[in-house]
Amino acid sequence: MIYQEDYRGFYLPGDLKSSVLFTRTQLLQLLNRKEVLDQEWSSLEKKKADKIKETRRKKKSAQEHGRQLEDAERDYEERQMLRFGNLVDLDSLEISGPSQAVIDL
Repeated sequence: MIYQEDYRGFYLPGDLKSSVLFTRTQLLQLLNRKEVLDQEWSSLEKKKADKIKETRRKKKSAQEHGRQLEDAERDYEERQMLRFGNLVDLDSLEISGPSQAVIDL
């Protein structure tokens, strides 16, 4: 096997059957394509990070709204306890009250 040294000091094997050869134009196209793909990749990574931040922000907001709802329900129940001495189901109170026909009479 004969090895030839190229202008950069690298040796090329004499048999290139298992090698892939590129022309200079093809190599430049591949390098350009790799740069484009790297830019797309970094753009997608940035979008992914932004989506993760947005998801965390929405989850935190939902938890805060849930706490506010629990606080409002607790205040409502405390007012009912102070006013009526126990919790009153407003639906059953409405049903047990006089009907519109009785009120009209």
